Amino acid sequence: MKDKLYAGMQTFSRSIIKPVMFMAVAGIVIAISAVLRLDFMPLFLSDIGKFFFRMLTNGMLGNLSLIFCVGIAAAMAKEKISDAAILAVSVFIIFLYANNFWLQQNGMLAEAGKFGLAGTGQAMVLGVQVTDMGVFLGIILGCITGYVHNKLYKVKFPKYLSPYEGTKFAFLVLIAIVAILAILVTYIWPPVDYAIEQTVIWMAKEGPIGYFMYGFLNRLLLPFGLHHFLWMPLYYTALGGTAEIAGTTYYGGMNIWFAEIGNIANITTLHPSIGYLMNFGYTALPAGIALALIHTADKNKRKEVTGTLIPAVVASFLAGITEPIEFIFLFTSPILWLVHAVIYGFGLWLASIVGLQTFVGNLVETILYSLAVPVEMGRQWLIPILFVVLTAIEYFAFKFLIVTLHLHTLGRSEACLDGSSDDVATADELSTVVNDGDAVYKKFDVLLEGLGGKDNIESINNCITRLRIGVKDDSLVKKELLDKYPANGNIVKPKHIQVIIGLGVEDVKDAFKDYLKKL
Repeated sequence: MKDKLYAGMQTFSRSIIKPVMFMAVAGIVIAISAVLRLDFMPLFLSDIGKFFFRMLTNGMLGNLSLIFCVGIAAAMAKEKISDAAILAVSVFIIFLYANNFWLQQNGMLAEAGKFGLAGTGQAMVLGVQVTDMGVFLGIILGCITGYVHNKLYKVKFPKYLSPYEGTKFAFLVLIAIVAILAILVTYIWPPVDYAIEQTVIWMAKEGPIGYFMYGFLNRLLLPFGLHHFLWMPLYYTALGGTAEIAGTTYYGGMNIWFAEIGNIANITTLHPSIGYLMNFGYTALPAGIALALIHTADKNKRKEVTGTLIPAVVASFLAGITEPIEFIFLFTSPILWLVHAVIYGFGLWLASIVGLQTFVGNLVETILYSLAVPVEMGRQWLIPILFVVLTAIEYFAFKFLIVTLHLHTLGRSEACLDGSSDDVATADELSTVVNDGDAVYKKFDVLLEGLGGKDNIESINNCITRLRIGVKDDSLVKKELLDKYPANGNIVKPKHIQVIIGLGVEDVKDAFKDYLKKL
């Protein structure tokens, strides 16, 4: 039961990240649009900014629930992904009308007030008034759709009933499930919504301490791939806060931030949820880690270590992908991971304490968002100061522990990423290895043997940085062979193997699947 629960959480974690990645792209465009709308910009540029801002905020942010529903269902689907996407859209729309019908029939439809339906527990979704579940609706329906699709898409009927087999039968089952769910949520969701509201109020009262705990737990959960359970709800659901901006209600720290920068001329203070978004974990902390690892490496290996770390730091600075550098020390020195988690949380706490009030993420995001917020409001001049302070703290903490405790980090003695040698592949090497023709297949020979052979592989998926492989028989898995594949580490769990690739993981997944087809 425990293994199945863990596998289910891993599947959800992998699936939820797919739609979120598109949100990152939308966020960059929204930031550029906000800059174009600043008072000193020419009118034609301001109009362009308004066009893109309204298009993305109303079109994408306003329909996040549907996007999550389709994204999760499609990501969960083992096969027939397009069918799963069609099921998700159909299920979502059916729920809206079923829920609206029940509310209407029982006299439960709320009346709009001065601020529309805000505060009534109901909202307009795709033009239909329904119980306001925010993005939770899409997440729940996406998970249900993905699960039912995977269970039933292979169902076969006698020839005369064949038009109703497979995903069509899954659709019939989903209609019944959704109809029941649409009725139940009218009674179940209000107390759930109240509980969420009270949780948010409690976290808001905790202030900087709450931000510290968020950052600390975020890093502790990363090795297990479960940190998405923490940051995603805070970014995109009511758990991260609720704000009324320009007559529209927004849920979650990231959604509130996007709305605020689009209406920055009419805002005097930023919502407290900005505390979750002032994260120096993509820039200052990786810089401190890299410097510490370089300076504590054996002198004859520093050049090699530097070459290994630079691509990892660049990946973090520019793409916000931290795993390539964090997994370098996680497996060999867990004590450093604990300290890193503390400093990660401390960075969020410190940013809040000193009064920083602007989004801090990867380098591109930080620059663009800083331009979109007035300095007197955002206090962006604090960013370089905090960057230096946090880089120094991470550097000296790591250097002290490595030297004092004689930790086997990269480039020290016989230490290595996987504990066997110093021949460590960088993120760039891993992302280009799939382009080496036959050479990649030689490397995949090792990976396949470590997984117990082709017949032992049940599923192959990926998240942002990891190759996730489901296996049938754990006894056939050979960890010592998996470690020989050039990766940034491996996590072996019952029935589930994670190979830490970093940037380019999707290319590796596709190449591995092609390799298996040729066997």
